[in-house]
Amino acid sequence: MRAVTFQAPGEVLVEDVSEPQLVDPTDAIVRIEASGICGSDLHIFHGRVKIEPGFTIGHEYVGTVIAAGENVRELEVGDRVLGCFQSACGRCFFCRRGWFHKCEQSRTFGHGAALGSLPGTQAEQALVPNADLVLRRVPEGMSDDVALFAGDVMGTGYHAVVESGLRPGDVAAVLGLGPVGLCAVQAALAVGCGAGDRGRQRVRAPGDGRVLRRAGGAPRR
Repeated sequence: MRAVTFQAPGEVLVEDVSEPQLVDPTDAIVRIEASGICGSDLHIFHGRVKIEPGFTIGHEYVGTVIAAGENVRELEVGDRVLGCFQSACGRCFFCRRGWFHKCEQSRTFGHGAALGSLPGTQAEQALVPNADLVLRRVPEGMSDDVALFAGDVMGTGYHAVVESGLRPGDVAAVLGLGPVGLCAVQAALAVGCGAGDRGRQRVRAPGDGRVLRRAGGAPRR
């Protein structure tokens, strides 16, 4: 199959690599139909994150299940799916508390040996460990371009809003309006945050004291 592989800082190639094979009965193989380029991929490209030459990169993906291990219960061959940027075990201390990003057995797609040697998803096919946890069916009628945001970009922006403790009526200042920042804005609006000056709420630019004020509350610096 064809895949995008890292060769050296500033150099990637599309080349032939071996097709993935099921390793564990909880694995699935996905035919990739859409894949995004993340800022993390750029860190690899520019040499700021070190991975082995020849490793397949990428971790944002939408596709169709073409093979599933015998212990995969939630998905079937032919299902259209999106996936998280990493795998997790679902059983450790962190996973049991919903902190899958801290999983003791976490493996991140496309980041080489340092993060679990899990080949990336900028490829025609990808092996997905613990598929029942990592993959979700794409709702009927949702386009690949929209579904692609869920596994990393929107998930990151949403996670930031949840962890911030924002409440309806708060004003949120999002610094950096790339794809993740724009998704954070959408998530903040969805939980009921305001925008801009509104009554006693205000947001000042970084050069103006960096004051954030909650509705009816004291400034937070």
